[in-house]
Amino acid sequence: MHRFPWVRAVRWRGALPVLIAACALPATTATAAPTAPPCGTPVAAHEPPCNPHLADSGWGASHRGSYASGASPYPGPRPADQVRWQHVQLPRSITQVPVVIDFSSAYPDGGRVAWMSTVSTPDLSAVHKVDVATGRVIDSATKPAAGTGASISGAYNLLDRDDHLFVGRARSLEVYGDARPGERGSPIAQLASFAVPQSALCGADDQLVGITMTYDGHIAFATERGAVGVVPRTLPELTAENVRSVQLNGERCTDGAPAADLEIVSNSISADEDGGIYVVTSKAMHRIQWDGRRLRSGWRARYETGTNAGGVRLGEGSGSTPDVVGTGRDRDRFVVITDGQPLMHLVLLWRDEIPAGWQPIAPGKDPRIACEIPVRFGDPTRTTSSSEQSVLTSGYSSFVVNNTLANEALFAALPPAQRRVAAALAGQDPLNAPYGMERIDWDPATRTCRSVWANPDVSIPNGIPTLSTASGLVYGQGQRLGTWGLEGLDIETGRQVLRVPASPGPDSNSLYAATAVGPDGAVWQGVAGGIDIYRGPVRPAPATRCFDLDRPRLAVLSVRGRRLSGRATDRACGAATRPLVRVVVRRGGRVVARPRTRADAQGRFALTLPPRGREALRIEAVATDPAGLRSVVRRRVLR
Repeated sequence: MHRFPWVRAVRWRGALPVLIAACALPATTATAAPTAPPCGTPVAAHEPPCNPHLADSGWGASHRGSYASGASPYPGPRPADQVRWQHVQLPRSITQVPVVIDFSSAYPDGGRVAWMSTVSTPDLSAVHKVDVATGRVIDSATKPAAGTGASISGAYNLLDRDDHLFVGRARSLEVYGDARPGERGSPIAQLASFAVPQSALCGADDQLVGITMTYDGHIAFATERGAVGVVPRTLPELTAENVRSVQLNGERCTDGAPAADLEIVSNSISADEDGGIYVVTSKAMHRIQWDGRRLRSGWRARYETGTNAGGVRLGEGSGSTPDVVGTGRDRDRFVVITDGQPLMHLVLLWRDEIPAGWQPIAPGKDPRIACEIPVRFGDPTRTTSSSEQSVLTSGYSSFVVNNTLANEALFAALPPAQRRVAAALAGQDPLNAPYGMERIDWDPATRTCRSVWANPDVSIPNGIPTLSTASGLVYGQGQRLGTWGLEGLDIETGRQVLRVPASPGPDSNSLYAATAVGPDGAVWQGVAGGIDIYRGPVRPAPATRCFDLDRPRLAVLSVRGRRLSGRATDRACGAATRPLVRVVVRRGGRVVARPRTRADAQGRFALTLPPRGREALRIEAVATDPAGLRSVVRRRVLR
């Protein structure tokens, strides 16, 4: 997105040229940023705009992309397919879990690789590179972690446009890539280890948790104790001087501050194309606004956080990464989470301005909440439910899995980290495993939520499901009678229509890892010590289209006599376009002219102003590109 600083008004001096520098908005970055490279958004309903700074694979970050929807446009296995299960054992530790798997851009030979970082107990820092076509582990980089014991630091990662893997571990951003760039079989090289400055952390014990990519090419991160920051993704600019940060806990952010007094982050984060960065804490949902120069609080909204941790939950509040829902073409746009009430609710919050006339859904509720609906998984008498997984979203549909064990009291006395592992292992026991998935839709006509279907029988105990809009199925790592395998549910009905058995052993336990549909249509699932891959027929990738994110440049305007001229240029997905330029001229508060024209192939334009009078002219010039993105100049020109 191109944004330019305001400049001062100028004085009309007869026939002398007067320059009016463009334009209207703050500069894009703290350092100069190039125009975003082109990327194609898959042709499908409600597809999030592709982020041009992520790997060109359709799945380059936690929960797929910056929107964190978890849904894929790629076709996955279908009920009539012959589907083969493949287990890949990762080296060094059977306790490591690749929670997030990212897929690379295509190499010159047409192949791709999968990149992943792992968490384990005790903590081990590991990165693996796996060939997509064969499942062969190409290389691994392991070392003792810098954190303090078991944590989720390192669980979330992203793969950028240069196929550099960014992992937030402890207090550093680690960057990995190919030792021999452009070679699919290359070993792994650690390219950088950037220590986040103390000013962007909250106390000596703070560490990185969430990570995503902004649409202008910055790595956005959130720490456990509520610090949120951005830094350019390009390695030469990955410096402390270029970090911008805010503290959600403000003056409470001091060494030794009790965790109970702080807003704690235990999930990853998401971002939209308008500079919004979404962070859910143990006490509130936040939008942090990035304008290219600084971070500030956009809004903060309270939600029902609950009070007690249990089972899979480590603390109070939401167990989900915020999902960005609603594209630029949708009227209603949200951020979606589950809350921390004993009976979990799905919560939709307006992510932009609260609509005019909107009233709180109930007394005492934050007016930013658009919907709060209980998730009962088909049992109207249910009084408890919970999920540690990010909500799966596609369009206005949300899919939630149940993580509540039949007998969670068995683990109540365990410390939180051990309790979470024990609960995950217990999820394989059919007598104690969680059961249930539910689809809940937002209705833009009535502006209410409703349950579309609930399947009380499917058991996806602790994995993060995905879906394929091309295949019409929701996928997840489920257990049946203690045997793990791939479950496929019909998106429209919730009926289980696909089952691919895997292992009856703990080596196929998903242990809170995400399910992903790869570029070749295979379903990839992180499991204990490795990966389960479910391979069906290879089908063509979906067609893509331009989703323009770059504002036009309204460059230099000059006024000579009654002639106003300048340049308006634009590039949409890498191709030059000719912006439409409209000018509104006011004198004394009254509109006296509305000339318009289209810039020529070189971006030049010229318009005729009305005759000069005794009063100053107020000029508003607007350049609009084919996608409807605008840049504006407002200036006062004196006699």
